[in-house]
Amino acid sequence: MSKTRSKIKLCIVAILTVIGLLLTFTSFVIPTTNTTFRGFFNAINFGYDIGGGRLSVYEASYSNLDYDEVVSKLDETVKRYNNAFGSEGLVFTRHGETIRVEVSNYDNSDLFNLFSMTGSSYDLFDLIGGDKGLSINTDSSNYDAEGSITTEYFLNCEVGGSLVGQDSKNVYPVTINLTEEGQKKLKEMTQNLVDDSSSSTKNIYLYINGNNYNSSGFEISSAVSTLTLYSSSSLGAKVLALQVNALAKPINLNKILDDTVTGGLNTGTGSFFGSLQSMLIFVLLLMFVATIIFFVVRYRMLGLLATVSFLIFISVYAFLLQSIPFVLVDFSGLIGILFTFGLLISGMISIFEKIRSEYASGKKIPNSVTSGFSKNVLKILEKYIFLIIISAILCIVASGGVMSFAICLLIGLFVNYFVLFVALRGMCLSYVNINSIKKSFYNLRREGVKNAK
Repeated sequence: MSKTRSKIKLCIVAILTVIGLLLTFTSFVIPTTNTTFRGFFNAINFGYDIGGGRLSVYEASYSNLDYDEVVSKLDETVKRYNNAFGSEGLVFTRHGETIRVEVSNYDNSDLFNLFSMTGSSYDLFDLIGGDKGLSINTDSSNYDAEGSITTEYFLNCEVGGSLVGQDSKNVYPVTINLTEEGQKKLKEMTQNLVDDSSSSTKNIYLYINGNNYNSSGFEISSAVSTLTLYSSSSLGAKVLALQVNALAKPINLNKILDDTVTGGLNTGTGSFFGSLQSMLIFVLLLMFVATIIFFVVRYRMLGLLATVSFLIFISVYAFLLQSIPFVLVDFSGLIGILFTFGLLISGMISIFEKIRSEYASGKKIPNSVTSGFSKNVLKILEKYIFLIIISAILCIVASGGVMSFAICLLIGLFVNYFVLFVALRGMCLSYVNINSIKKSFYNLRREGVKNAK
């Protein structure tokens, strides 16, 4: 490999690392869209017990469904809820035939104040466990009339910008999306209204938790795949959307637990830093800086390459933690992350010390670096395989905090191995190709270091 190619490879790695960090910690509006990219770190589902909050657990209520069908509907429910309420701070996870819902103290107060401000007597967690759900039909007196579009045909609800109504006043549209089956039902229902010559009124009625919202100051219009409600206020529109999204689930849920939970981290300390996420960033940054100082002082250029590897680890790990739906980083998950980071540090030290001992035994720098990695492949792999097996078993049989710890550790082990033997190894071999004779750049010496056997 030529020195030029090695330099190009290192530059590409540096550029990709910077891009990864920007995607991890920055937020921005995606060009040509109205969607805001939150950053990998902000998109991680942080559990309630990091800062304290509210926890509710629901069990599936079903009949004539086998276990696989129940699990499938629960997974779909969790997906819908996380899409609808993730930005509000709620975290949904499935455990067997139950769904666990968590929200921090801060998000909890903001979210539930919305309902009280509009005079609504509903509690969002009660709506999630509501047994009446959503229904659309042509009967103004019966929310569960035969032939109606039921809850499972609703996908989600979105609030649009204000529009000017016929009376020249601003109105706020709330668009309800329907599944393909729901669209067919709506088309059939609309056609039946047109064909029914005996009907004096040809209206479609929407029932939310058994209440007819056509008689509550809302107007309704329909399209092929959506229904649109119009509210006279932005706050009312948002609360209506929250209610629809809470009830738009493909399976009924019964609440079996509702409790306030004490935080696993000191909330006062979190407030001092502005937020618990800011505090976590500060703590991890402090650990990161201390580690880097140690690596750079002891291993010099290898330590600098290790720094880049740490940054790659942060980006890849954050991406995986936020992209896998069932990952929840509560206090136990945070311990799993710190344990993973410790394993990564341990692996790097093991590799670098082997490089030092190989050089002390008389090998040249390129051979020492190659041996340092090759002689640690099986050693670290054996350790990781054992931990992967334990973590996988805990992911299957455990629940709550233990499961969160196991999942974060399991993901971290794969990231660690990639960082050590793909990213770090590739950078070290590329740099050695550029500088293979200046031992001071690596802080290597042949005196005073015992040979490794």
